[in-house]
Amino acid sequence: MRRAAALLLVALAGCPGPTTPGPAGQAPITDADRAAVAQACARCHLAPPPEALPRQRWREVIPSMASVELGAASGKPPATAEEVALALRVYEAQAPEALDAPPQAGAPAGLDFRTESFTPRGIQRRIPAVANVRLWPMNSPRRLDVLVSEMRSRRLFLLAPWAPEAQRRLVELGAELGYPVHVEPCDLDGDGLIDLVVSGLGGMNPSNDTNGVVTLLRQTPDRRFTPVPLATGLGRVASTLAVDLDGDGDLDLVVAVFGWRGPGQLLLLENQTTDPAKPTFRRHVLDERDGWIHVEAADLTGDGRPDLVALVAQEHEQVVAWINQGELRLEPRVLHTAPHPAWGYSGLQLVDMDGDGDLDVLVSNGDALDDHLLKPYHGVSWLENRGDLRFVERRVGALYGCERAVAGDLDGDGDVDVVAVAFLPELSPERQRALDLDSVVWFERTPDGWTRRVLEKHRAWHPTVALGDHDGDGQLDVVVGNFVWLIQDGTPLVEDDWVTVFTQRRR
Repeated sequence: MRRAAALLLVALAGCPGPTTPGPAGQAPITDADRAAVAQACARCHLAPPPEALPRQRWREVIPSMASVELGAASGKPPATAEEVALALRVYEAQAPEALDAPPQAGAPAGLDFRTESFTPRGIQRRIPAVANVRLWPMNSPRRLDVLVSEMRSRRLFLLAPWAPEAQRRLVELGAELGYPVHVEPCDLDGDGLIDLVVSGLGGMNPSNDTNGVVTLLRQTPDRRFTPVPLATGLGRVASTLAVDLDGDGDLDLVVAVFGWRGPGQLLLLENQTTDPAKPTFRRHVLDERDGWIHVEAADLTGDGRPDLVALVAQEHEQVVAWINQGELRLEPRVLHTAPHPAWGYSGLQLVDMDGDGDLDVLVSNGDALDDHLLKPYHGVSWLENRGDLRFVERRVGALYGCERAVAGDLDGDGDVDVVAVAFLPELSPERQRALDLDSVVWFERTPDGWTRRVLEKHRAWHPTVALGDHDGDGQLDVVVGNFVWLIQDGTPLVEDDWVTVFTQRRR
């Protein structure tokens, strides 16, 4: 197919075809021009359709992408000045002046929730940068606590939302964690106590710096957590998964390093620890692309070995499986590629969406931090597992700025629903009200498809959401983290609490 497409592009480049009026004062755009631009784009990614971004944004994106250093190892020549000029002319002629951003209608919530918000005691200004919330039974097997990764304070906190009111507060578990963005609960040292593996981005702003870290908060018998560095000198680490990939009885780590325009990679840390107090890992690089966001494990082939499913964003926009062949041999297999490189993949979850007994892939796309635009193609989809590593995309619904989606039976009717959150933090509350933006929605599974229901509006500064029955009453609850945007002089656009909990009332 790739060869046929290449031959078609070459043929188009050599023959005249229909034309499109060019930018003012310039020659018309021909099929040959379009084919030449498509060939240049294809050296790195799929050629995006002009309607994926507004005209002014293409004027910024094309020179920016052309300036990315591909590196000698890629074997790909950089874009020439002539190619950049032609791409600008083609996209300026064909792109819309603005994206169509119609109102996104939603039905009432349909369920009854008690809403509570939490901020650590003693905080003077509520300007959180919560990057991740995770539900886990840290105190009781019958109750779920909330692990909260907060970037500005560089700390990890614990909240027991099920506790009596006087005890419902954020308690610090660890500090100086390298701007934590993800936490993985696991018994890394095998002592029967839950430890916490924390992924640190290394800084608040995009960069090619190598300040990313993976830190173990090792739990002691007196319920304290001792920090132990596991990996340093990485690009911007987005998440870490603990899984025994080689079947030797200990947990290895798979690290999704987002990077930026440099040191991104998907990294395997092989556990070679002999002294639990001094964990030792051997590094294996699985992939050296930027943009790795999240990775989960499951046996996709039925051979008893855990495989990996990872999400890579940036211009790649793919769901990639790594099939475990044994002895730490992992073979990549692309399960799905987004329609274009501006798709904005933002999250992944392995879950049986259709109740047929196998694992499907729930994905969200809505990353808008590079341009803060409302894009009509943002929202939630799932990839239906058809067997033999074949997956078919199914759309759930739209949500501007959709940063994360999680699945579960929210309404207790026996099928799987989806809860999703929006992250458009640079839009002021006034602007969000004017646009009537939804910030937390749930998509109810019905016999006819999906019904979009609204839990919250006009607070689209949620980069993370978790779904679980925190109080043990048999009904799922929703937890979201809040991330307040600062303008250039450091002034926050809004003040808000760190965590908001939607506890479902008894039906």
